[in-house]
Amino acid sequence: MSMSLPDATLARPRAPAAPASLARIELRRPEPPADPVRPPDGRWLAVLPAARQVLAVGADAAMLAPWHRQHHPQAQWQALPLPAGGDLTALPLPPAGSVDLLLLSPGFFALTDADRWLARLGECCAPGARLSLALDNGCTLERMARLLEAGTAAAGDPQHDPARAHAPATVYKLLLDAGWLPHLAAHEPVETADPAFAQGVRQLAGLLGLGEGCVDEVHRMRRLHVLARRDDEGRAAAARPPRANAPFAVVVPTTDEAQLRANVLASPGLREVNARIAVCRGAASPGDAIVQAEAVCEAEWLLLCHQDVYFPPGFGQRLADELDAIPARERRHTLLGFIGVGVDAQGQRLMRAGQVIDRLIHMDHPGSGVALSFDEVAIVVSRDSIHRAAPEMGWHLWATDLCLTAISRHRVMPRLLSLPLFHNSRTGWSLPEAFVDSAERLIARHPAFAPIHTLCATLTPEFVASRRTLTASDAPAA
Repeated sequence: MSMSLPDATLARPRAPAAPASLARIELRRPEPPADPVRPPDGRWLAVLPAARQVLAVGADAAMLAPWHRQHHPQAQWQALPLPAGGDLTALPLPPAGSVDLLLLSPGFFALTDADRWLARLGECCAPGARLSLALDNGCTLERMARLLEAGTAAAGDPQHDPARAHAPATVYKLLLDAGWLPHLAAHEPVETADPAFAQGVRQLAGLLGLGEGCVDEVHRMRRLHVLARRDDEGRAAAARPPRANAPFAVVVPTTDEAQLRANVLASPGLREVNARIAVCRGAASPGDAIVQAEAVCEAEWLLLCHQDVYFPPGFGQRLADELDAIPARERRHTLLGFIGVGVDAQGQRLMRAGQVIDRLIHMDHPGSGVALSFDEVAIVVSRDSIHRAAPEMGWHLWATDLCLTAISRHRVMPRLLSLPLFHNSRTGWSLPEAFVDSAERLIARHPAFAPIHTLCATLTPEFVASRRTLTASDAPAA
């Protein structure tokens, strides 16, 4: 007996089943609106210190209160919404000097007057207060991809809302200007990044003269948790009347005008003492830049720095105080740095000494009266100094060479001060081949100091050989 199939079956013959490896169908429904009740940011909560009086600005910050109180039941919390403008003096703020922990939600720096709000909130903070900020990074690989796609983020998506995202260096400067010393305490990484796209960003960065390290570090941080301490000494120094003339001039070997304008020339810590800035273009070496500056600068001291250094409020006043206290008979022999390797007060051990905010990390150590190595980010010498940078050292490790030469030849102990400055470097975290060349010269010039300890590496012949081998293995095959 024959049977007929339904007409519908004849009209739509069944397709052969797709192999399981090709099945990619996922049935979904439209997503509901974002739930305003979200769990707190666990990474943010983990870096919060103990406190007695907390002021939380914005919903994201206020959300942390119940969980923070579980570990710190003595904390008294006050929450404020993100201000939308108006009279700053009309804010319902706690009494001046009462807050010891200030929390800022990610949208805070999207405010038009964020700097003024930050100054007003700072008036509520006690000496030694801490500030904690969740900052959505505006420089992630994800955001770069969206810009190229000319796409927009989903409405209400906090991770991709362009109003909340900012360049970390910009926010660091705003914090420094308000008297806070920021440090990256934790971060939320970008979960995925297309390796091919990341490599393309590296190549584009190379065209701009940037290092590859930012692609592997900063661009892969979706949210940064910044913890800052109040710089009470810097605030007090910045509040003093401006100086008519600084006792020092600033010498900047320059290759990038935009970097110079955004950092050294914009520094409030130089403006407060009316420091003259000698911009040296085409200098063959650091020593060459100093020689050129000596011919045009009248100040007794020269501060040689990178073009990517930002000097926060109070820096100029505090440095001027340090220089004024040096007896005239010692000035030609004085050699000062700001971050490096020194010897502790008992002369028993080596230690990191000095202070710098390097990109995202605050290196905060006491100064040292006996320094063995300076980072070249900035140094100070007198205009007629006995210390001269060796041209053969190039642009790396020349300041460490100055330290070791001062000790061995001049019997002078270099010193490391502990004054905050911001090294707003755009380079990566890797050591270039030129650094290895300078390391080899430094070891040859100072064999009695081997091994030579620096912030970047402990320099030995084995270090140089290993770096040479690594460089050779990375070279393309002939």
